Amino acid sequence: MKQNKIIMVLVAVLVITALWGGYNYLSNREHGISMDNMHQKSFFDMVSRVNNIEASLSKLMVSGDRGQHIVLISEVWRNADGAQADLASLPIYHLSLVETSKLLNQMSDYSSYLIAKIGQGKTLSTEENKNLMELHNSYVILGDKLRQLQDEINSGGVKWGEIRRQGENFEDGPENIITTEFANIERSDIKYPSLIYDGPFSESLREYDNIELEGKRIDQEEAIEAVKKFLGDDIIAEAEEWSESNGDIKCWGVSVELKDERGPFYFTISKRGGQVVNMVGDPGVQKVNLSMDEARDSALKFLENKGYKNMAPAYQQYGQGITTINFAHKQGDIIVYPDLVKVKISLEDGQVVGFEAKNYLISHKERDIDEPELTLKEAEELINPMLKIESKRLAIIPTPSREEKLCYEFNGKFKDDRFIVYIDANTGEEVEILKIIDSDMGTLVI
Repeated sequence: MKQNKIIMVLVAVLVITALWGGYNYLSNREHGISMDNMHQKSFFDMVSRVNNIEASLSKLMVSGDRGQHIVLISEVWRNADGAQADLASLPIYHLSLVETSKLLNQMSDYSSYLIAKIGQGKTLSTEENKNLMELHNSYVILGDKLRQLQDEINSGGVKWGEIRRQGENFEDGPENIITTEFANIERSDIKYPSLIYDGPFSESLREYDNIELEGKRIDQEEAIEAVKKFLGDDIIAEAEEWSESNGDIKCWGVSVELKDERGPFYFTISKRGGQVVNMVGDPGVQKVNLSMDEARDSALKFLENKGYKNMAPAYQQYGQGITTINFAHKQGDIIVYPDLVKVKISLEDGQVVGFEAKNYLISHKERDIDEPELTLKEAEELINPMLKIESKRLAIIPTPSREEKLCYEFNGKFKDDRFIVYIDANTGEEVEILKIIDSDMGTLVI
């Protein structure tokens, strides 16, 4: 009798174990299929956006109407911005993706600049038309390569789940078509021109790689907890692992759905230190309720709550109901441009819908700043008298050689144009001149 009870208990345990295993298998399978579908959608959306960019650029080549120029360039801007988000959500780990991302980023930035210029009643210059021609040629090549890859996917040659499982060790395993083709794209004849700053000095650290932040190493689960802490666990409906990133800062990826159905949002969390490096979302703003000043106040409050103290807005632009603001750290009265943070705010409700802290995380520190050799008055005497100076201050700026220089920053006007001139505070050398363009799109600096 006792033996029969033991057997019954063992059978019950085996049945429960089998049921539990079956449930986990079906749950994991359903989760995997869901992620595969999301990756598939992101890739196809990116291909569609790149095709749209090429089509709009080709129309721009033959259009002579200024109003049509604004429409076409606005379409380019919107598609380039969306393609960046699509690319960021794919489980592709090859470092050469940095260049494809840079091409999309440059197209977005250059479009914003051109929209602002045309909005002021100006026409495209010969150099700008040449740049657009080169960009069109690049997008023709990129579009062809992506369509070839799309055909491979449609034929069943790509398994997103296998790519995702290979993770950062993909080079030790069999090559996959996605990674191989993107590597081939980067080695093709596509040109990656340097066109426009995304705000002053924001490209200063883009050439760094294999950066190690301070702090302990974290695993994927700890990365998910870092996102919950960053956003607030009470507003998150679901948070799960996403694509890893092996760019200049190695990161875990996390995908988040919110209870108010905004999103999804994609995060990159540094594997060392557990810092939020990037947050990308597509909130779909329906209407504009806030002013630029209100959005800037929301962004500052957000940064202070996240531990980013003493931040000053450096530049701001607007589009599709979202404003993007670059903030630089201030050490005393000196603005430190290498320590940049980018925040995107929805003008519908003031919510943060994008965040990038890579430059700040790489470069931020308390600096030993010596007294400058030149006084402010001595530096001002070196400014061309044609520039009517409106404001002046000390600033630390990055240089192409990855050094930093203490400069006097002079903000002024020449005729109807605004400029910022940087004079080395120790040598008196004119280090940099930036032109400011103000429009309904915000403030652009080139």
